[in-house]
Amino acid sequence: MRCWPAPKPAPARRNCLPCPMARLRPFRPRMASDPADPGLPDRVMQRAQWRLLPLLFTAYLIAIIDRINISFAAETMNRDLGFTASVYGFAGGLFFVSYALLEVPSNMLMMRFGTRRWVTRIMISWGLISAAQMLVTTPLEYYVLRFLLGAAEAGFFPAILFYASLWFPAQWRGRVVSRFYIAQPASQAVLGLVSAPLLRLDGTLGLAGWQWLLLLEAGPAIITGLVIWRWLPDRPDQVSWLNQAEKSWLTGALATDAAAINGPQHGSLLRALADPTILGLGCAWLLIAGPVNAYLYSMPQVLGEQTGLDTGAVGQLVTLGGITGALVLLVLGWHSDRRQERFWHVLVPWALVGLAFVVLALHLSPALAMAAALVIAAFNLPSHTVFWALVSEQLHERHRAVGIAAVNTFGQFGSFLGTSAFGVSRDATGGYDAGLFVIAVCALFSILILNRQRRLKPPRTSSPH
Repeated sequence: MRCWPAPKPAPARRNCLPCPMARLRPFRPRMASDPADPGLPDRVMQRAQWRLLPLLFTAYLIAIIDRINISFAAETMNRDLGFTASVYGFAGGLFFVSYALLEVPSNMLMMRFGTRRWVTRIMISWGLISAAQMLVTTPLEYYVLRFLLGAAEAGFFPAILFYASLWFPAQWRGRVVSRFYIAQPASQAVLGLVSAPLLRLDGTLGLAGWQWLLLLEAGPAIITGLVIWRWLPDRPDQVSWLNQAEKSWLTGALATDAAAINGPQHGSLLRALADPTILGLGCAWLLIAGPVNAYLYSMPQVLGEQTGLDTGAVGQLVTLGGITGALVLLVLGWHSDRRQERFWHVLVPWALVGLAFVVLALHLSPALAMAAALVIAAFNLPSHTVFWALVSEQLHERHRAVGIAAVNTFGQFGSFLGTSAFGVSRDATGGYDAGLFVIAVCALFSILILNRQRRLKPPRTSSPH
């Protein structure tokens, strides 16, 4: 056998730079569905917000304006028609009765017909009824139209919240809700700016100023309803501005959120409404939203009496409060999402609002009354965004729409009681001090109930998005 000499080892390389080509890997284009694409979630969420939030914001802004513009018309309307504070308050309460009675049925119909169709129906019908208020001449006519207005608008807000839960996972939901909920303080700013000029149209074409206000502020609801019918998509799988990989990520993130909720998954509507979580949150909402809505329904008159300001100055104060509330709302929603905490971001603002109502009721000085009004504007409405994000995250997706509507129904019944009692208190005592004290006491009890819910809240399993 012939043996070959073993090959000599290759000499070691010294002081040689590694070949740049050795570091290259085969080219692989990065796809949106690639797990290595860290910008995918933010990119999808930003695109969804730019596409959806302008419509949601506009719709909600118009809803609030058409709901509370009567408060700016009230002084001259009540004087022209001879309405007492009790008549005005009871009519305001009837709005919340019909809203509450039809809240859950409305959202059940929304689940059947789709958000786009149902919100379009809501906006067009309430725009027509809101404009019809300019024709009232008797208390009975006013009662009927406020009741019909509540029936037309019933289910709108829970429908919008449920719609947001179909597009935005929990990690983003607080910020998203805060960005369209900013319409609440923005509506106060808008009303404060435009109401006085509209009221000065008094006598034009034979109409009173309050009639012009109700007529001109109702038209945008009908127009926006038609826009929503044309451009608002029902679900992510229906849009062309997300590719298939982005749709898959979004539906997966939403499914992960639903699986992370360890609360009961009810087998029937009655069991969903009997959920202790819904009852607890509903009672807390009744005691804070109802009385505060009574204040908002009569806010220009209350501020005029407690501060001594005229109508124009009250409008400026309301505008300043709306701007302040909008800024606080954005910061509160952002901070709640950053900390992934909801309860304390509601409890602390509610405590500040309750204290401000005490100061407003004490009538110590015009300056303190104005400061208290600004505190209420700064923390009342902004805390609602976090509260509704909290409610949405506590409920399983299967009954989220009905659960949100049920919680909001508690608030509507509270608003009927609060608004009616506030007017009766004004006629009985000749002032608003007693009613403002009652609002502060209700805020205290709502804080106690919500804090109990905080201690009993079901654990959530965390999941990255």
